[in-house]
Amino acid sequence: METTRGAKIRILYGIEAAEGGALKHVVYLALHLDRQLFDITVMLSTRRTDKVFAEMDKLRAAGVTVIELAMERTITPGKDLAALLRLYGHLGRHAYDVVHAHSSKAGVLFRVAAWLRRVPAVLYTPHCFYFQGRSGIKRAGYVTIEKLMALVTGALVVSTNEKDSALQFRVAPLRKLVNINNAIDFREYSPGEKHGVRRELGIAEGVVVVGAIGRLVEQKGWLTYIYAAREIVRDFPDVVFLISGEGALRAELTHTIRALGLAGKILITPHYDEIGRIYSAIDIFVSPSLWEGLPYVLLEAMWFKKPIVATDLGYGNLIVDQENGYLVAAEDYLLMAARIEQLLRNQPLINRMGERGYSRVNAHFSFSAFVRAHEKLYQQMVRGCGTEIRDSPQ
Repeated sequence: METTRGAKIRILYGIEAAEGGALKHVVYLALHLDRQLFDITVMLSTRRTDKVFAEMDKLRAAGVTVIELAMERTITPGKDLAALLRLYGHLGRHAYDVVHAHSSKAGVLFRVAAWLRRVPAVLYTPHCFYFQGRSGIKRAGYVTIEKLMALVTGALVVSTNEKDSALQFRVAPLRKLVNINNAIDFREYSPGEKHGVRRELGIAEGVVVVGAIGRLVEQKGWLTYIYAAREIVRDFPDVVFLISGEGALRAELTHTIRALGLAGKILITPHYDEIGRIYSAIDIFVSPSLWEGLPYVLLEAMWFKKPIVATDLGYGNLIVDQENGYLVAAEDYLLMAARIEQLLRNQPLINRMGERGYSRVNAHFSFSAFVRAHEKLYQQMVRGCGTEIRDSPQ
């Protein structure tokens, strides 16, 4: 099933996590790869959220073939087997040069099916390895799965900290790890009017707003953020904290906020599709996650010139401690609070870190370089453009 030189390379993208950064990543690639060189199909699940349908319409309007494949987020043997069989049948009827799986569930199903059908190039982008947020026996189990799957994978496309984790746990040899960091097409973003969201939320003019954005799930470390806020409001009673996102923990987090006497100090808002609106309302951005790949929110915050206080998850190439933000140990709410307070006491520092972050994201996380690096990788793997896979220059 080789591609003749000069013919388009046929790519199948597979993703179950049809929301958030993983979906954004796949849509970016599907829309921006050179259509003179690539023929693109996206197969995805619609089980998690209705918001995926707008992205599907966008892809179809651009001429991308979109196919729904029912997949469950959790391990569900019967349904997983059904999805695998359907995928196996699809690959038997349609010849692809590249199968590129994204996130853990699709990462297993698509790689297994592609290996069974002997697709020439099989790739995987984890969007954070599942074992990064686990410990003990669970971590060992998920590491073993990743090691086995790496045997049938031509290349794992990873962020810098994912690459470090893969090497630490010996998931795959270095030659299979290709470092292409996320990037954002900021042309699609428009700045929001600063006081719009603040007025909607009843935040008085002149109040400093600390904000965090993400799904309301365990991974995002919301309790660390909430307890840091509790420390801060003792000395800075006028500061308001925002949590912008949706998810299963909303009721639990709301209960915790009330129990700690922080109602009115920590506001949980829905996710804003016009993301510039929420960033315009924030003065300081916080990322308290317990594990991550390379989250888009950090790139966004830097582009909107916000200083960042984040848990140290291997972001050294993105956040330089004390230059464009502060890095703290995961779950260390006291140090997180102390770093936020340093910023609250120094408005020029807020401005300076924001400007440095903006310069850094523009200099080192080029969207065109992100797209071109994927194009080069696909061509190299399918057409033998080189004997060694090399990292992106980002």
